[in-house]
Amino acid sequence: MAALRTTAIEMGFAEQNVKKIIPIVLRIMVHTGNRLQDLTVGDLEECRAAIAAWEIEAGKKTHLLTVPLYTIQNVLYHMGVVDQLATKHCTPSPWWARQMADIPQPGLRSSMVRYIELMAVNRRKETLRGYCWSFVTFTRYLIEHSPDVQKVSDLARQEHIEPWLTWNAARCRLLPDGSSRPLSLAARKRSVLCVKNFLDTINEWGWTEAPQQRLLFNSDIPKLERPLPRYIPHDQEVRLMTAIRQLPDPFQRYSLEILRETGLRIGELLDLELDCVHEVSGKGAWLKVPLGKMHTERMIPLSPETVALFDNIVEFRGKFRAIPHPETGQLADFIFVRHGHRIGPEYIRSGLAQAVHAAGLIDDQSVPLVVTPHRLRHTFATTLVNAGISLQALMRLLGHVSVDMSLRYGRLFDSTVRQQYEDALSRIRQQYTPTMLNVKTHLKGEPFDDQWIEGNQRKTRLAHGYCQIDLSQQACPHANICERCPAFTPLPEAEQSIRRQLEDINLLIRDALARGWDDEAKRHRELAKRMEDLLGEIPPPPSTSTRKGGSQRRQR
Repeated sequence: MAALRTTAIEMGFAEQNVKKIIPIVLRIMVHTGNRLQDLTVGDLEECRAAIAAWEIEAGKKTHLLTVPLYTIQNVLYHMGVVDQLATKHCTPSPWWARQMADIPQPGLRSSMVRYIELMAVNRRKETLRGYCWSFVTFTRYLIEHSPDVQKVSDLARQEHIEPWLTWNAARCRLLPDGSSRPLSLAARKRSVLCVKNFLDTINEWGWTEAPQQRLLFNSDIPKLERPLPRYIPHDQEVRLMTAIRQLPDPFQRYSLEILRETGLRIGELLDLELDCVHEVSGKGAWLKVPLGKMHTERMIPLSPETVALFDNIVEFRGKFRAIPHPETGQLADFIFVRHGHRIGPEYIRSGLAQAVHAAGLIDDQSVPLVVTPHRLRHTFATTLVNAGISLQALMRLLGHVSVDMSLRYGRLFDSTVRQQYEDALSRIRQQYTPTMLNVKTHLKGEPFDDQWIEGNQRKTRLAHGYCQIDLSQQACPHANICERCPAFTPLPEAEQSIRRQLEDINLLIRDALARGWDDEAKRHRELAKRMEDLLGEIPPPPSTSTRKGGSQRRQR
């Protein structure tokens, strides 16, 4: 009992909870005649069965014994006594057969269950649950509106599918308070997609019960809106992160901070193991993100502050025995283990809701804002976009497999759009300033240079023309950008054009000095020096003599 008590306290259980489980363990040992190290999962299941029989006989439910049994099995697991963690929801395998047991049409039910069994080979559990939910909803509609449909081959486009599409578009969801609200567009799309994929796939597989013609088309799938990612504005984020750092529960506090600093999905966070942080010599610390939503692994660079968060949570977590991974069944040392069991997403969402309330984030109706852990990911990405991160780097950090997924963040604050917008405004201002509108027009027979230099404006001689910019505008940063570029190489036939340009530049130097524009004169002098260098780089024209005798005489 001392070893049991020590292990339970190390797992984070309170002293009063430990006092409740010790008498129950003793009772099981007396009943079975086994010592503590000889107890099995079967002994605990026998106790659960006895409690269930008593509940039936007494006609009431009790958690005073079932909850401690759950705790006892987890403590015995980490002591090495039993090799199986307790589960709160024990469902028979396959679980989807039980989930769809309420489908009243036997023909539809058998086809759909068989389809999900085949999909389970390479689909995740969440995907299969979506299929089950969509199939149950679809069959319930049929039993209410078309009870004659008992198998898949009975379905017809006009009689059954089209009315169902109309009904699905207007479907509402019942809330706990008895009210209702329209079902989300994503949920309605998921229903149509699941039924469409089911019908199309069994037709491709050649099932005998498959419809003889196509019943659902791509045009039937609801089109999702493309809203921008919902990031947290900076002022709200400062208040929220301050409240998060003050949460009393370290699991909630550190997990939310890590989500904000890494941009992880909540499922990826909960799948992190103790060896996820890698120190690379000369390249800092990196976080190895396990396989997640996109079935890919990736590495994320970590700042020293984020590494400290991982150190803190690992130190607070304590030492536990490795537990089976829910997907693979292999033993894994997960970081976020509390009381010997993995914490769930709702536990983290609860901490975030507490922080939102503490930060005083409310809407216009004085209702607390709805902030999800995924909005921390959006905020992480938006901050990087504002700082000018490249699209490729953002894809790598967020674990996106397509450019479209990352482009959603690029549309939030597109620096290219902003720059082009400001450039266009600048050109408009230049075009319509009063000084530019009052420039004298070129008169026939009048030397252009004299007319052009007369205006009281900055002037630049270009290779193929001239540029005037009003004094109220800043000096153009692109003036003679090509001639100044070290990569510019003039063609031999451009010599005369460059010499004419150099003459005009010398004229501009004298004009700028006469007006007292010393900066302009300096700029022109630098360009004149560059023009002279370019003239020196032009090779002499090749000799056109082809007479052999003359060539031989030159050689001699």
